[in-house]
Amino acid sequence: MVTMNNKKSVFSKVTAAFLCLLLLTSCSGTEETGVTTKKSVESRNIVTMPSDSKEIHYAESISSFSQSVASSGFIELKVDPKSNSFCIVESTKQKVWSALPLLSDIASGETLTSNASVVSITVSGSTDSYILNSQDNSLAYGKASYNTKENGAEFIYDIYADKATAEKSSLEKSDIAFRVNLNVTLADGSMLADCTYSNLSGNPDAYIESIDILNGFGSFNNSHEDDFLLVPDGSGAIIKTATYDESFEPLTFSVYGDDPSTGTESDGAAIVPAFGIKHGESAFVALIQSGDASAYINADKAKTISEYNTVYSSFNITPTIYRNKTIYSSKTATVNNISLCYRFLSGNNATYAGLASACREQLIRNSVLSTKSAADSDYLPLHLTLTGAAKTSFGPINYLKKLTTFEQAQDMLVRMKNKGINNVSVRYSGVFSGGLDSRDIRNSNMLSKLGGADKLSELFNYMTTQKMSLFLDISLLSSSKSFNSGNAMSINKTDSEYNPDNYLSEYMGNSSADRKLRRISELSDIVATVVNNTKAYSFSGYCISDAGSLLYSDFSNGGLLREDASIEIAKAIAPLSTDHSTMTSIGNFYMLKNIDSVIDLPLESKASESGAYISVPFVQLILHGIVDYSGEAINTDINSNELMLKYIEYGACPHYEWNYVPVIDATENDIFYYDNTINSAAEFYTEANETLNDLRTARMTDHYEVENGVFCTEYDTGSMIYVNYTDSDCTVLGAVVEARSFIRIN
Repeated sequence: MVTMNNKKSVFSKVTAAFLCLLLLTSCSGTEETGVTTKKSVESRNIVTMPSDSKEIHYAESISSFSQSVASSGFIELKVDPKSNSFCIVESTKQKVWSALPLLSDIASGETLTSNASVVSITVSGSTDSYILNSQDNSLAYGKASYNTKENGAEFIYDIYADKATAEKSSLEKSDIAFRVNLNVTLADGSMLADCTYSNLSGNPDAYIESIDILNGFGSFNNSHEDDFLLVPDGSGAIIKTATYDESFEPLTFSVYGDDPSTGTESDGAAIVPAFGIKHGESAFVALIQSGDASAYINADKAKTISEYNTVYSSFNITPTIYRNKTIYSSKTATVNNISLCYRFLSGNNATYAGLASACREQLIRNSVLSTKSAADSDYLPLHLTLTGAAKTSFGPINYLKKLTTFEQAQDMLVRMKNKGINNVSVRYSGVFSGGLDSRDIRNSNMLSKLGGADKLSELFNYMTTQKMSLFLDISLLSSSKSFNSGNAMSINKTDSEYNPDNYLSEYMGNSSADRKLRRISELSDIVATVVNNTKAYSFSGYCISDAGSLLYSDFSNGGLLREDASIEIAKAIAPLSTDHSTMTSIGNFYMLKNIDSVIDLPLESKASESGAYISVPFVQLILHGIVDYSGEAINTDINSNELMLKYIEYGACPHYEWNYVPVIDATENDIFYYDNTINSAAEFYTEANETLNDLRTARMTDHYEVENGVFCTEYDTGSMIYVNYTDSDCTVLGAVVEARSFIRIN
């Protein structure tokens, strides 16, 4: 893959992690193994064709875009015939967003360092992997073209492994040649980029592993003070391009997390498939509409004036790994059609809050997010995670230890009510077979040692009279034991597994093993079984815990790759919201439409922050007012006071994880023992309820730093909340925001 600054894209690094960079010495035949192929290869090369002309990775100047082909709202699409590329002209600020960097922007004497392309593909040949692109392997061979059409243009790139192949009058079955079509159209003031591909030679040993799309779109090297790259790291983050940071390295984020069935690893997970750029007085946000479950989002920050700031998406088309001198690959592609929507903003709207607003609008239009508002109530909900039972050990013996029975849960809630916590939304985990390390939910029973259905009913009746909610935590996709019908399979035909974080492991020992993953094709039947098996229980709804944070391919016969898996999961869980409320953990966007609340939503980015890398509430700006959400449990954070401030700044409901029974001898050090933090929780809840409750259905419209360490969050009601993380008081609008505190105005 080719990116800016003559660096490999971060996504190619993910792929290359499985490739051995030695000379090819031997190869044996291919073995068909159901939905995958297995080929023994002594070693494998990554082949990058050298560029004969660096200039073909640029458009000469704005005037090169001589043909105007479409306009919509405040944007116009223009084509440059020479580079076979295009630009978007935003008329409000006369901003040009070019698919390729402009040569006219390069200072005289500077070295050209951009390898930008309209599209770039990584192709698997018989043994080696080839990194090819639309500029060096199509345009340079005279094989690039475009056609204008209604509201846009179609760019066609016939991409060849070398010039000799491109010059053939007819292709042979052993040749590597692919056609990539990029349709760019304008509609409703947005740019849509749709990508398809085909194998020109019919070579059975050649296939596209991955595609980069528009890896240079909007790239720039002349930063203004407020310019940034927007990346979906955790809650969201901006990379300040004008801030010098010599230590910055290219980043990649896997949309909906890494795939345990292929073993890929990235710098972090993105729960929303979006990214953006602000440059000058204009900005754009790009939302992946199709292919999101196969996507990676890559970002790179310029370190010199001749390098480029860029952020773009790449797509894992055909899952492939090279491991133990063997190439494993899928026999089918993950996605055949990729679609992105680019929304453009200018002036006061060209902020990350403005980009979030545009993204939210598009997600609702695409029916990814619901049009409904968060449920209104008299009091702000406090999200409480309770653990019924968890595995522990006594010598060589493992057993289930009761941590919170149903009676104890009610006693805890009575105490909370007496302390002024009037609305509690309980996520009750560890109540089915296996406890916290749950077994297959299809065959699980509620643990009798917690009190059984009668005591659960008593708990629910109490909570109902107090207008509280009870969610039973279920793991739909994973089990501590193998499934009777068989497990999902990894790409190398072993059981697909993952090891989730066990938040009690430090206290009770990590007795849980890797969890087995379910065949996605069975999920609809499983959901029907769960609904039937729990119909006699008394509860408000389900917390679908693992589906909100986990997405994987299933390479078993009849299995589904990630793109289809995401569609099937979203469809399968819909019945759980019939006559019930629903909750999830983390909150991957593909399954949020039928979700009412999200627990453990990221409240910061996962990458370490520097002066150039800053966490922002991009996800919260999208979600606030649609669903209730909370972050990690306050009592589990070493700096709980600062986390409380973050909750207020990001408009989150308080969240605690408690047990009724201490799990360590030094009870006063047990962060999960509820009696240790119930008083501080009640104090914080009172403040949070007064500040946030009447804003639950409001839209979060803006967020910014007022001065160093002091932040403001604005809502569409006109309310503004100032949070001060510093050790000194701060005055805003005539009001004093005390050190390490917050204030609401209006």
